[in-house]
Amino acid sequence: MLDYTAEAVKTINEKTNELLVKYDDLTKNPTIDPSVDIMKIAQACGVKKVMLVPSDQLNGKHAVFVDGVVEIDENDSCGQRLFDLAHEVGHIVFNQYTIVQEIKISLHGGDKQSLPLVTISTEYKAARQGTSKKSELPPLEREAEDFFDRFAANLLVPVHRFQLWEDKTDKEIAEAFKVEERCIAKRRAEIEHEINVLTVAMKPCPIENIVDPSVKLDIDALMQAANN
Repeated sequence: MLDYTAEAVKTINEKTNELLVKYDDLTKNPTIDPSVDIMKIAQACGVKKVMLVPSDQLNGKHAVFVDGVVEIDENDSCGQRLFDLAHEVGHIVFNQYTIVQEIKISLHGGDKQSLPLVTISTEYKAARQGTSKKSELPPLEREAEDFFDRFAANLLVPVHRFQLWEDKTDKEIAEAFKVEERCIAKRRAEIEHEINVLTVAMKPCPIENIVDPSVKLDIDALMQAANN
């Protein structure tokens, strides 16, 4: 947990809360259904479609986001797919994609008299592009992937909703939040750390950091005005 800095905790918490308030269904009773509508959030962030594709089409890539379409390994479990989608949402909202544009020029109609037709395809690649294992990444890219994994976990299992379920088994919580059981096991430790960080951040400032010493208050005059 040492690499999960207070700054990262606060940044992730702020962004996930923003997305939940804007796009998730807040009318649901979280004690009955605490799950997050990650598809709705993804669409609001620019994802037009999610496709399940064979592993060999991804060429070992973690995920591919091309022209608004996210492609995810069809062999992944349902919980893993949702986690992958939430991970990609993290890349989108924090603008951590590399943009690769492919420009194709062809003749409209197929003859020399036709005007050239230009097609531009934009591909957004995640940091883990080209490998399925974080351990194979350079340190900085691995750190970025860890950040977005934690973002995904926070978005799918928010702190305040988890607290309503924490006395239940990991299996029960995983089913309620629609994530994998291993995600919940990890969240227990993460959330304890997150709450400690957020609690410290919410502590009131000392009065001397708030009151301007140059401003002098006439207490007697204020009391007299209040009594009149």
